[in-house]
Formats: sequence, C-alpha cells, structure tokens
Amino acid sequence: MSAGSRETHEVPVDVLPPLPKDAPLPAPPPAEKSSPVENLRTFYHPASGVIILGLDWLAFGTDYVSFFLAVPVICVLSFLISFALIYAVQVKWAKDTIPSALGKSFMGAFLVGLPFPITGTLLGAAILALSGLPHHPVDAVKKLAERHGVK
Repeated sequence: MSAGSRETHEVPVDVLPPLPKDAPLPAPPPAEKSSPVENLRTFYHPASGVIILGLDWLAFGTDYVSFFLAVPVICVLSFLISFALIYAVQVKWAKDTIPSALGKSFMGAFLVGLPFPITGTLLGAAILALSGLPHHPVDAVKKLAERHGVK
C-alpha cells in the first residue's frame, strides 16, 4: 500500500454470546500472587549468612573483643563457633546433606576466621548474595522472622 491510497479493510470481530442469567460467574484470579523467588533455594540458609556476617563483625568489626584476646585466639574461636552454628543451621533448617553442610560451614567459618572484617568487602557482598539476604540489616531480620513464622 502506498501512502496516498485510501483502501479500507474490514476487520472481523468475534463476539461472544451473552451469558445466561443463571450461569455461574467465572472464578476470580488468585488474590495473592506468589513471588518468583519464593521457592528459590540459596547456597547458604539466610540464618547462616547472618551468623557469618554477625560473628565476623563481632570479632573484627569492633575493638571490644581484641581488647581482651590476641588476634590468633580470636581467629580460632571465631572459626570454631561459626563452624558449629553454620553446620547446625544448614543441616536442620536448610536440610543439606552432611557432606554439603560440612563444606558450607567450613567455607563460612574460614571467612569468619580471617583476621579482618569482611562485612564491607566484596566477600561480605558475596555472603549476602549467596544467602539471599537483603542489603539492609533490618530487612534481613524481617526476612528471617517471616521464613520461620515469627511475627
């Protein structure tokens, strides 16, 4: 067709017949839409992410602990405590197999045991991403509470 030609085309229109008065109404769409990431399984359980970042901040983000203990002692204690906690969370809440939970807890405990805070680094961002935590701490606590039915 050229720009100057004036041809008309009929467009067929499909019209549905009217519904009978006694016909049931169609079911309304579901009221609550599920989130696309609702059933997304992350590498770390969100509680493990909170444990890693929280213990790391507690051990190396403040000067309170290093005032009483030497850095090598803090590193070892941080590793041991975080290993046990992450393992328990991964086995009980994330339902990981024992070898998987051991590997994940070793990697997380290794990061906690590093003699510097990882919270504001690329490693801390990786832990946030791997555990599915939001970047804000209040949102992280709310997400954990919702996941376990605490109001």
